[in-house]
Amino acid sequence: MRILFFINHLANGGAERVAATLLNHLCEKHDVEVVFFSDKKASYNINPKIPTQKIIINGNNKIVKVIRRISRIRKLIKETNPDLMISFMVDLSMQVLLANCPTSNKLIVSEHITIQTTRQLHRLITRHILYRLASKIVLISESDYNYAKWIEQKTYIYNPLCIPISSISHKEKYIVAVGPQKRWHSKGFDMLIKVWSRIAPLHPDWKLQFVGANNDDYIINLTKSYRLEKQIEFLGWTDEIDNTLQTKSIYVLSSRREGFPCSLIEAMSQGCTCLAFDCKTGPNEIITDGKSGLLARNGDIDDIANKLEMLINDEQLRLRLSAGAIEEAKRFDKNVFFAAWDKLIEEVTGK
Repeated sequence: MRILFFINHLANGGAERVAATLLNHLCEKHDVEVVFFSDKKASYNINPKIPTQKIIINGNNKIVKVIRRISRIRKLIKETNPDLMISFMVDLSMQVLLANCPTSNKLIVSEHITIQTTRQLHRLITRHILYRLASKIVLISESDYNYAKWIEQKTYIYNPLCIPISSISHKEKYIVAVGPQKRWHSKGFDMLIKVWSRIAPLHPDWKLQFVGANNDDYIINLTKSYRLEKQIEFLGWTDEIDNTLQTKSIYVLSSRREGFPCSLIEAMSQGCTCLAFDCKTGPNEIITDGKSGLLARNGDIDDIANKLEMLINDEQLRLRLSAGAIEEAKRFDKNVFFAAWDKLIEEVTGK
């Protein structure tokens, strides 16, 4: 089967890691071609037998760029006449849907952010109107599936665990958070630093470490304002997240909102004791509260601070939750993800 796959790039990001994982699986059974829309250097490798091409539209006028991109996509669809198209991410999918309008090509749209916090007009239009033009919409959580009552042709597939499970027992006195600094607000890094400012003076042998691109000064300046330079570290981007997480005692997801956080699954798979705000969406579909991690009331700084203090003080609790996390992470095995996509493709194409 000939599959045309659309994604902006494969640079660092959870959705991009998922896309690369899916592509490497699909190319074992199908003739897959990937279309990129950015010159960003890939962070995740795909099988070299997968042909790639780029559609790069230059210029400052965003509307003109979108129109030209839609035209190029439409031309490519007509030239290749694929059996199936797969588009990742809502904004790109809007353009692919419009480009595919005159044709009857099968198209699966894969979401990778929650649809429950949409405020931008173009995304509202895409999700409430244009999605009717797709063969299937893949959502990332059961919560989103239940929320999107207006979408008939929907399903949900959890993000896969893309790194091997590890049970290394040696854990250092580190609390770790993962994400790029430029997303500090959605990731709640400001709240986490505020929490840490309360706890750090009581535990001088513990440190908080941020893992992710150092591309914003706000969090660094906030660290200085709380005089926490000796107890907060900034690791920067790493393509060996498993090695980084293996020796950390506690992982904290302080997000105000999420899609389906890959980093939480990864931390659980490496035996971190996990603590997360019960935000929309993801954490309560990943963590079994009290068995494979702890959930704090969404946005409640006092609650997450109390639970973090409890984890620091109780090693036996950390060990029990760590063992539970490793067991829970098995639910997100790649083979489960692959089987779900294989079934979906067969359902859409009949092949």
